[in-house]
Amino acid sequence: MEEKNEGIGVLGAAPNPLVPSKLPERIGIMKEELTDRQKKLLDLLSDEIQSNGLPPSISEIAKSLKVKSKNAVSKLLIALEEKGYIKRSGKARGIEVLNQEGEPVSRGLWSVPLIGRVTAGLPMLAEEQIEDWIKLPTSLIRGRKDVFLLRVQGFSMKDAGILDKDLVIVKQQKIAEVNDIVVALLEDEATVKRLVKKDGKFFLKAENKEYPNIYPEFEWSIQGKVIGVIRQME
Repeated sequence: MEEKNEGIGVLGAAPNPLVPSKLPERIGIMKEELTDRQKKLLDLLSDEIQSNGLPPSISEIAKSLKVKSKNAVSKLLIALEEKGYIKRSGKARGIEVLNQEGEPVSRGLWSVPLIGRVTAGLPMLAEEQIEDWIKLPTSLIRGRKDVFLLRVQGFSMKDAGILDKDLVIVKQQKIAEVNDIVVALLEDEATVKRLVKKDGKFFLKAENKEYPNIYPEFEWSIQGKVIGVIRQME
């Protein structure tokens, strides 16, 4: 018989619906931090490649970044390459943006992190939270870059179409509207539930009558809004 509190668990303890049983030894490639201008250039390259299949020209980059010197653009590109974010071939528009696994970003695809755990006290999407990177169509995430994936265990949300082992696409945010399906953090516990308000008080509703709603009595917070579900049929 299934546990009635399925869908919520203590982080770092078993069983936790949002924590995989074993994390991989290698999680992507550690890269150096970017300056604001370097990040702006990287975002520009990524957006153009995913939208048009080609990176912008040097002139287009200079215009977009409001840089007068093509030499300044060249220095920014060299910095991105040295930090492992891009690869250049020397040809016209010969720039590839590399994902966390060192692979070229393709048109229409974006690498989204699969979060192994949601933890209080850590920046969202910190390296130690990431289990893997999964390529998703940009149309599925609507071009958003502030999204992540969580693997669900249990059936407390089955009437909302979220089943055991589904991956939910979550938009990172700290606030949500009533009736949104959210990822909530209760002290050191995480859960996926619908946000409901009744008699002036918020609570977390299970979309399965066999499971209890959650009426938080202690500190809790919203970590994101569920915007999609991915299901593997086999």
